[in-house]
Amino acid sequence: RRVIRRRFCFACLLACAAVLSNVAAAQTSISGSIGATSHFVFRGLSYTRGGPAVQGSLDLEVRSGAYVGTFVSSTNPNPGYTPAAEVDLWAGYHREFGDSLSADVRYTHYWYPDDPRVADYDRDELIATLGFPGAAFVSATYSPNTEAIAATPGLAEGDTWTVEISARHALSPRWSISAGAGRYFLDEIYGEDYDYWGATLSADFAPLELHLAVLGADSAPEHIFGSRVAGERIAVTALYRFSITR
Repeated sequence: RRVIRRRFCFACLLACAAVLSNVAAAQTSISGSIGATSHFVFRGLSYTRGGPAVQGSLDLEVRSGAYVGTFVSSTNPNPGYTPAAEVDLWAGYHREFGDSLSADVRYTHYWYPDDPRVADYDRDELIATLGFPGAAFVSATYSPNTEAIAATPGLAEGDTWTVEISARHALSPRWSISAGAGRYFLDEIYGEDYDYWGATLSADFAPLELHLAVLGADSAPEHIFGSRVAGERIAVTALYRFSITR
């Protein structure tokens, strides 16, 4: 099943890349980042059990709004047998509707290469996001094949959802604050859902970015994943960003 899922994922991403290459004669933007964080936290869960991680990302977007990209991070979600990295692969489409609304639809595959764990932590998600004047966002995420996340096998493979709201406010050309909250619907997998949240202070010293984040979730994920994975954390992240347009 893992092999079939991965082959399907790579086929979808290669098809998207082929389409993008055919229209890349138009304006193409390549952007990315490389850096490190004191805690790799996603939806309120630490994928390094409170430890640091090195991370990088790469995006290619054409003028039409279609894009493909990847994100790679070191991981340490489990004591003992654990995958060394998470690789996210995505393809999507982004469109602006004047200055009042933006829309984004993205397919993402989460992949843990050479994962020694018995359960299958690889999964796919479809994410739809609406943006309002570039400062507030509402998103919904659906996964049809989640079997396990973070550090604990699920009870069964099933459907999962997330609903998230976030906002960003510029304090000055260099400083900004952002905050968000969401709910992860995991009842089919773990028998419980949970709420998560975060707030971040960011500084842009282009091409260097610095982020100080306070992240957490309610008590439910501690029951499922344990205190090394769940719980409130402060994360410090430094990123070097680059962008090329042709």
